[in-house]
Amino acid sequence: MVNLFAQTEPSLRCISLDENQDATLSWIQPADTGSDFNAYLLYYRNNVANSFSIVSQITDFNQTSVLVNGNYATFGQFTLVQVVNGFVDTSAALDTVSPIVLGISSSGRVVSLGWNNSGLESQDSIYRLYKSDFLGNWTQLETFDFPLTAAHDTTVACKEEVLYRLEAKGVGGCISRSNQATKNVIDDLAPAQTNLLCASVDTATGLVNLEWSKSVSEDTYGYMLFYFEDFNRTDTIFGSDSLSYTYYKNGIDALLRPETLSVAPFDSCFDSVNLWYNQAADSLRFSTMFIDTAAFDKCSGKLAFEWPMPRKGFPVGVRNLSGFRVYRQDNNETPQVISVLSSLDSVFLDSGLVAGNKYTYVICPFDEITGKEALSNKIVIDLGKKNRPDYLYIKSIVNNHESGLNAINVYADTTAETVAYGLWRSMTNDNKFMKVEVVDEDLTSEFPISDESGSASQTPYYYQVFAYDQCNEVIGRSQIAKSVYVQGTKNVQDLINKVTWTNYEGFDTADTDVDYYNLYRVTTGSNEDLLYSDERTFKYTDNLEAIDLVSGSICYYVEAQETSGNVYGFDEASVSNLLCFDYPPTVFLPNAFTPDNDGRNDSFLPLVNFIDPTNYELVIYDRTGLLIFKTNDPFEGWSGDSENTGVYAYRLVLSNARGETMNYAGKVQLIR
Repeated sequence: MVNLFAQTEPSLRCISLDENQDATLSWIQPADTGSDFNAYLLYYRNNVANSFSIVSQITDFNQTSVLVNGNYATFGQFTLVQVVNGFVDTSAALDTVSPIVLGISSSGRVVSLGWNNSGLESQDSIYRLYKSDFLGNWTQLETFDFPLTAAHDTTVACKEEVLYRLEAKGVGGCISRSNQATKNVIDDLAPAQTNLLCASVDTATGLVNLEWSKSVSEDTYGYMLFYFEDFNRTDTIFGSDSLSYTYYKNGIDALLRPETLSVAPFDSCFDSVNLWYNQAADSLRFSTMFIDTAAFDKCSGKLAFEWPMPRKGFPVGVRNLSGFRVYRQDNNETPQVISVLSSLDSVFLDSGLVAGNKYTYVICPFDEITGKEALSNKIVIDLGKKNRPDYLYIKSIVNNHESGLNAINVYADTTAETVAYGLWRSMTNDNKFMKVEVVDEDLTSEFPISDESGSASQTPYYYQVFAYDQCNEVIGRSQIAKSVYVQGTKNVQDLINKVTWTNYEGFDTADTDVDYYNLYRVTTGSNEDLLYSDERTFKYTDNLEAIDLVSGSICYYVEAQETSGNVYGFDEASVSNLLCFDYPPTVFLPNAFTPDNDGRNDSFLPLVNFIDPTNYELVIYDRTGLLIFKTNDPFEGWSGDSENTGVYAYRLVLSNARGETMNYAGKVQLIR
C-alpha cells in the first residue's frame, strides 16, 4: 500500500464467522472528504510473518460490511483501507483484527473452551458464551469480562455432542461471533480418588463402621466398598454425600480377627467395556484395630495386650495415626481412658486388677488431624464370677485288693477353671480333714484318685475331693464319702470266722443310697463265693467245716451296691478292704491201707487242709529206696497196685498260708 494521504480511514468494528467458517466484517463509514472514491480494500494474512493480500474490493462507498468466503476459523489478521483519486491515494489502516476462533477440548464431562482476542473495541467489554441444544436453539451460558479468553462447561449426560459459539458486542452495536466449536463429549474419566477416614469395630456385633472423605469430583454418583478377601467390589453406596456405612457382608466379624476394607468413588456413566460405572481405583486399605491378650496372670492381677503395627499404605483404624487411647470399663461403670500411648506402641500392660471385678478393654487409635477415633474389638476379663464346676461327685470308693489302697472314683465338670484336684481324708466326719493327694486336671470327666498313704486294712476313712483353680484357690468340693471297712475274728479250733463291716456313705447325695451289701469269701486262688446279701445287716458268721480243701488264707470283702435312680446316671458299687485269716495246715497221715476195693481205706491218701495246693508233693519208696509213686495232686492217693504186702516209706512236702515249706516223712503198711 502506497500513496498514503490524509483521507479519513474506515474503522473495523466487528468480525463474525458463520457455520461455513466464512467471515463477515463490519466497519464505520469514513467521512466524505470530496475525494474521488474508488474502493475499500480488505487485506488478510494467515501468519504475522507473511505480507497482507487483498481478499476483497468494495466499490460502494456506502457499503459497511462484507462477506469473505473461505475457512477463516484459524488464526489470521484482517485490515481495511480506502483508495481514492483513480487508485492513486490510499488511506492509512487503522485496525488489524482477527476472527474469534473458539477451541474446544474435554476431560470426562468437563468441556474446556479457549479463544483469542479479536483486537476490536467492545461496547461493553464482555464475551458472551452460547450453547446450542440438539434442536439448534442457542442459549447464553455465561459472560466473561475482557481480557479473559477461557471458560469451562460441564455436560449433564455421559455422552453428548456439544456446540458452542462466542459473541462480543462491538462499538456501534454490531456483533462479533466466533466459529461454532463442536465436540462429541464422552465421560470415561473416573471420579477423583478418595480415602477412608476411619474403620471402627462395633463391639456388640463385630460389624465395621466406615467413614470416608467426599470425592472432589462433582459427578460422583456413589462409592464402592471392597473387602479384603479378593478386593472385588462387595457393596455399593449411592449418593456423593453418603460418607458412612456399616459393613456387614462376607461373614465379617472384627471381634475375631482384623478386617481390611477400602473405598472407591464412581460416577453415573456406564463403561460399556468394563460393564460398570466409571470407577476410581480403591485407595488406602484400612484394617480394623484388633487386640489380643499377650499374657494374663490372673493370680497377680496383671494383663498384657498386643496388636499389629500399621504398615505403609495399610492404616489401622484411622488415616493418620496419632496414638492409642486405652479405655477400661470396671464392672458396669462408664468406660475411662486409663492410658494414652504413642503411635509406636504395640503392647500395653495393666496391673492391679482386683478379684471380684469384671473389666472390659477397648484400645482406640486416634487421628488428631481428622478428629477421628476408631474402636478395636473388646476383651472382657471377669475376675468376679469364677467358672466353678457344676458338679464334683465321688462315685464310689473301691479298694484294690492287690495293693490294699483305696481308689476314690470321681466324676467332675471339665468345663470349669479346675487345674488340679486334691484328695482330703479324715478318720472321723468332723471336718478335721487333711490333704493327702493332688492330681492334675486332665479333661477327663471320670477318673480315680488313689489314697497312697491310707491304711485301708485298719480303719474306714472319710474322703472329700477339692477342685483348685490356677491360683490354687478352692472352687469346688465334692460330698463326703466313707469307705466300707471289714474286720473280724477267727476260731481255729472250731473253724468259725466272724465278720463285721461298716456302712458306706456317699450315695445319698446323688439321690440314691445303698441298696444291699454283698459279702464275698475268697479262698484258694481267686475262687469267690457270695455268702450273704442284705440291706441293713453288718455281720456274718462263717463255718468252715464243710470246706474240703482251701488255701491257708480265708479272705472276705463287702460290696455296697447303689440303688437305681442316680441323678448322674451311675450304678456304682463301693468295695471294702480284703480281710484275710491265716489257718495252719491240718495233716492226717494213715499208717496202713487195704487196697481191696471195698470202698474203705483203699489207698494211701494224706488228709490235708489249709495248705497251698499249688505246692504239694507226695512220693512213695520201696524197701530198696526205689521211687515207685509220685503226685502233686492233693486229691490223688497211692493205690498200691502191683505192689506186695509190706512196709513202704513216704515223704510229703507242702506249704502253709505264709508260703513256708513243711516236710513230713514216715512209713505206711500195705495189707492185702
